[in-house]
Amino acid sequence: MDIRNTRSIKSLVPQRLSQARDGQKIVLIYAGLSLGLTALVTILSYVLNQQISQTGGLGQIGTRSFLSTIRIVVLIAQWVALLCLDLGYQSAALRIARGQYASVNSLRLGFDRFWPLIRCTLVQCVIYIGIFLLSLYAAVTVYLITPLSDSAMEILTPLVTEAASAGESVLVLDDEVYAQLEQAMLPALIICFGLFCAISLPFYYRYRMANYVLIDCPALGAVAVLRESRKMMKGNRIPLFRLDLSLWWYYAAGLLAMAVGYGDQILPALGISLPFSDDVAYFLFYGLYLAVMFLIYYAFGNRIQVTYALAYDSVKPPEPNGNGGVVLGNIFQM
Repeated sequence: MDIRNTRSIKSLVPQRLSQARDGQKIVLIYAGLSLGLTALVTILSYVLNQQISQTGGLGQIGTRSFLSTIRIVVLIAQWVALLCLDLGYQSAALRIARGQYASVNSLRLGFDRFWPLIRCTLVQCVIYIGIFLLSLYAAVTVYLITPLSDSAMEILTPLVTEAASAGESVLVLDDEVYAQLEQAMLPALIICFGLFCAISLPFYYRYRMANYVLIDCPALGAVAVLRESRKMMKGNRIPLFRLDLSLWWYYAAGLLAMAVGYGDQILPALGISLPFSDDVAYFLFYGLYLAVMFLIYYAFGNRIQVTYALAYDSVKPPEPNGNGGVVLGNIFQM
């Protein structure tokens, strides 16, 4: 099995899935938990936003801060829980890919390895934040030293001159001028986005196997996990990219589901009026999005995850004892 031969990897997937007794049960529970948690957090965030909008004035600033803090904590908790669920699902797929027994208990692995997972994720976040700041700095520099900034200067120069003559230290922009300035700065945003993608994409593929390494080698630290992933992906980033491209239909289905979720905004933009309120339309299309995503997960989730698990095994160095990485936790995690 070779990652450079995507056909050989895909041909093995149906065989492995046919041997997985609880494969559909695992993806059913995973999809239900992840999408159910997402729906719960969305509803809770909506309620908190409503409460925040109803608390006005200086006398209730403490209440607004408290509610905003709760909303942020809830979103962070959702992010962490989904990270753990994803790792557990990947561990189940890795068992299936190796022909091992996998059950719903495999979904617990992400919670059992909570701290190593969080540390590994935070290290990657720091890397991507650094790349973004570097891209932003380079984009602003290019924008300012080239004619791209002329339109923004034409908008700001008279305003700055007027404010200086009036002795004002703060420049106030009305909505119209602010919209014009945003339009003028669009080239800087495009440059920043392009640089970020160009720089971060190699890092993304370099660390694609980090979760699988964490599953196989829980004793490794976050930096060591990323180092092992980098070693595995050396010379294999392009083949993995080709594997991603071969699964374009799965990602296209996800984009289609997102388009369904934004139906309350897309349809009015197309001139189609909706016969209910904005809030009802939002939750209606959001519910449709969740339903479509559930069907995508249930129909194709195992197939995709087992494919990537086989790709990991194809680049993973052989175990010293020759077992091919058969141990994935204790019997209670199987």
